[in-house]
Amino acid sequence: MTPNVSGDGPLAEEQALLALYQGGDGDAAAVLLSRYIPLIHRYAHQFQGVLDSDDLIQEGCIGFLDAIRSFDPDSGVKFSSYASVCIKNRMLKAVEKSSSKKAGILNNSIPLEEAEERSDGLTPEKIFIEKESLEAVLEDVNNVLSPLERKILFSHLGGCDYQMIADSLHISRKAVDNALQRVRRKLKSIHRA
Repeated sequence: MTPNVSGDGPLAEEQALLALYQGGDGDAAAVLLSRYIPLIHRYAHQFQGVLDSDDLIQEGCIGFLDAIRSFDPDSGVKFSSYASVCIKNRMLKAVEKSSSKKAGILNNSIPLEEAEERSDGLTPEKIFIEKESLEAVLEDVNNVLSPLERKILFSHLGGCDYQMIADSLHISRKAVDNALQRVRRKLKSIHRA
């Protein structure tokens, strides 16, 4: 439903629609957005390739909605200029974010030649076997240790000192020490078996 606006041309009509929207009329936002969809599509076409066109259009629409929410009619700036900048900036940020994620993946990777040098002879089969061995050890730990002993062990392995563990579990330092002594005895029995 198109709001009833009157005025002397498109600029006055746009200002009236903005005033209606800022007064709580959601239909005014829909009418304004429909007028800016061609601009959003043009910008999306410019940035296409880094992000999908649909994603860019969505970002442009969000930028437009930000523009109508934050536009100050007393600023002396035309809404069309303001909205254009908001749309373009939103798309640019999305493109930069996407590019930085992709670059981050590449920056953290190593060339295949280096990977072969650094593999230390680990084949996929050896990695699988080691993973299975680790899972078996963890299963034994879960079967032998009590829930409290497991919490204390993993906290200790994570770098927490006795006092930190005691405070987090609301027990005494001596209880932490006793639990770790029991854990050591139990883990030695697993290793010998």
